[in-house]
Amino acid sequence: MPDPLENPQPAPMPPLPGRVLVTGAAGFLGRALTDRLTAYGTEVVGVDLVADPARGIVAGDITRPGPWQDACAGVDAVLHTAATVSMVAPYDDAWRVNVVGTRRVLDAAVRAGVPRFVHFSSVVVFGNDYPDGVDETHPVRVTGRSSYADSKVGSEAVVLAAHARGETAVTVIRPADVYGPGSVWIREPLTLLRARRMLLPDGGRGVFTPIWVDDLVDGVLRALGRPEAVGQVITLGPDRGVPCKEYFGELASWLDRRVPTAPARAIRPVVTAVGAGLRRAGVRSEIGPASIDFLNRRGRYSTERARDLLGWQPRTPLAEGLARSREWAQAAGLLSPPGA
Repeated sequence: MPDPLENPQPAPMPPLPGRVLVTGAAGFLGRALTDRLTAYGTEVVGVDLVADPARGIVAGDITRPGPWQDACAGVDAVLHTAATVSMVAPYDDAWRVNVVGTRRVLDAAVRAGVPRFVHFSSVVVFGNDYPDGVDETHPVRVTGRSSYADSKVGSEAVVLAAHARGETAVTVIRPADVYGPGSVWIREPLTLLRARRMLLPDGGRGVFTPIWVDDLVDGVLRALGRPEAVGQVITLGPDRGVPCKEYFGELASWLDRRVPTAPARAIRPVVTAVGAGLRRAGVRSEIGPASIDFLNRRGRYSTERARDLLGWQPRTPLAEGLARSREWAQAAGLLSPPGA
């Protein structure tokens, strides 16, 4: 019989705001948050590049002031997920969306008197070389290697400065590697594997930290509903990391393939050239030296603060989450041979 203390029942969900604005509402995470909030009875207003009136989403480019900012009127909280999520995006583009765009969303929230602002950052702000079990007290790091990581460091500085000035009450969420049906950590590897373009550095010994999307959403809503989370930076991730060869090897098995590996030092110049060539040809690809660094992380992230403040812990076993993701990938045609 399993030990009941090993996986205790979650703490009750705190009261949630009555009306919330979600930026990036049409994205993977924005949609998951919107669906859960709606299920709890919260009215959700969304902002994304393309309007979707059926889902209450208005069109807006967060890098520019505009009518979309009026959507903040009358909301009790903003969940800011909109971002350029790419390690190889041009630095100016990533800065404009992830840093300037964050300030534009804050401007709208402050003008409308929104009392809570939950900002989505990422564990990538720790860089790729950090102590095992790193927690939120560890300094963030700009490396000049990943436009996504470095712009997320800048975005955190923007929102935490706004909190310090008393503009609005801010919480920063640092998700680990969020996966689930439709996520980048299912779609992108399968796309690369099908094209035979995926390669793991150094035998796949790097640490991957997968967090099931519904578990992440649960933690976010707890942070939204708890006053103890105000002014806090909170990491939401799994109990343990897994070797990259285990996670990506499972995805490769869905295609009856294996993931090749090679020494990071040897493949770095090749990966740099191949990724740049693909992007010049108009092929969207995350292949590049930043991805090698990312896949070679060796540490895990502490979630002790989330447990203590929010009564939160992840509850979905990796095997279950991957099984559900495989069902989605099969239905989406990602497990069929290219051209089939």
